[in-house]
Amino acid sequence: MHESGSASVVGELYDLPLRILRDHLVPAEPPELEIGVIELEDGSAALATVLRDAVLDDAALLQSGDIRDISYLGDWREFLQREG
Repeated sequence: MHESGSASVVGELYDLPLRILRDHLVPAEPPELEIGVIELEDGSAALATVLRDAVLDDAALLQSGDIRDISYLGDWREFLQREG
């Protein structure tokens, strides 16, 4: 976890073959994202798409406006509804 902390967000949990993750999902992600391990509300762990720590450490990229912190909303769908 990055030293900046964490946020609780609504997510979706899927059970899928690692082959699908490897061959389809990971290659389709933008370079700023990677697979990481997160803690779920019940204390268990799951793989998730997370922002790379290197991106969080890149002040120029963060100030560019290309990356936005929407964790205050706690939900990607809420962001899409508000920002469209």
